[in-house]
Amino acid sequence: MSTTDIDGRQAHKGDLDKIKGIGVKYRAILEEVGVASIKELRHRNAANLKVTIEDRHGPVIGLTELQIQTWIDKARAAGESHPA
Repeated sequence: MSTTDIDGRQAHKGDLDKIKGIGVKYRAILEEVGVASIKELRHRNAANLKVTIEDRHGPVIGLTELQIQTWIDKARAAGESHPA
């Protein structure tokens, strides 16, 4: 499944679970706040994303800003090795 982003390139929806640590639960939470692909994730700020998630879901047990930053770093690394 893919969607076209604002640059006209393909962002693959549903690819978040390729990032270690993002399972079904966290993928669903991320998608609900508008982060549906690795490409979208790598453009996010960890602190802001955590606030957005907590505004929508309340505190999420086990979810830290450091964990979110790790996902963002992995998404950025994936983008460098596989340019869109």
